[in-house]
Amino acid sequence: MTAIDDDGKTLRAMFGKPIRPIIPISSGEIAGEAQKLAGRLSISGVQPKLPLRLDGGRLVPGARDGRFILKPQTQAFRELPQNEYLCMRMGRRFGLRVAPCLLLELADGAPAFLVKRFDRFAKGRRVEKLACEDMHQILGGPDKYAGSHEQIARVIGEHGTFAPLECQRLFELTIFNFAIGNGDAHRQNFSLLTDENGTVALSPAYDLVSSRLAIPGEKEELALTVGGRRSRLRRGDFLAFAGRLGIVPEYAGRKLDELVELRGEFRRMIAGSDLSADLRDRLTDIVEARLDRLGS
Repeated sequence: MTAIDDDGKTLRAMFGKPIRPIIPISSGEIAGEAQKLAGRLSISGVQPKLPLRLDGGRLVPGARDGRFILKPQTQAFRELPQNEYLCMRMGRRFGLRVAPCLLLELADGAPAFLVKRFDRFAKGRRVEKLACEDMHQILGGPDKYAGSHEQIARVIGEHGTFAPLECQRLFELTIFNFAIGNGDAHRQNFSLLTDENGTVALSPAYDLVSSRLAIPGEKEELALTVGGRRSRLRRGDFLAFAGRLGIVPEYAGRKLDELVELRGEFRRMIAGSDLSADLRDRLTDIVEARLDRLGS
């Protein structure tokens, strides 16, 4: 497994020290471990998720004091851990504030994606929880795919401590999701986090994944609308979106250009990733086509 980005800085951001812990759980045991925690943690979605805590040099299940979320491979979609790890790294390279993460191996050698929870922090020996609400909770209704990015911006304007800055972050996250082919960034993938000082801001980016790679027949390009549309979007649509968010055209254009200019570096990151050769080729094609549309 590729050790890209597993430097001391990354490991310290994850664990507070430059260690690479083992996970003494095999892929076949995850469902059972998650079941043991039922009633104390909501585990939903196609991909099982298991909360973990650091115990010496091991990561072990822990609901109340778990500061990490483990997302293993699922039978439904190929190489999802590798997909998400790569997309999170690409997002960080673009300048997004992303949750610290690693690609690790389970006890049976199967790959798994590990992300550090941004809504937990250590206070002495205790793990405390920060207030965090996703946009589906805030906006309400039964359908997490309903609504628009403009609605999210309005919520940020109403509740964000530094709303103009957070709207810029929303714009950058939106164009990045489009670039990687993430058509599954629904309302639960955008959250408002209140830090220890009471500052309300967009949480670090999470669940960055190329759903177009995982689901080749995916119909929509974005889960939530931009200017009333989910597909057939181009540079002009995102510039208009930025205007509705109160972002000056010069800033929006510069960010679009910065993203397009990462074409070569994204190509190299994909080529050096843990994805299989055919998935690397397909993701390269997805990103190239999307960047073409953002550039003109």
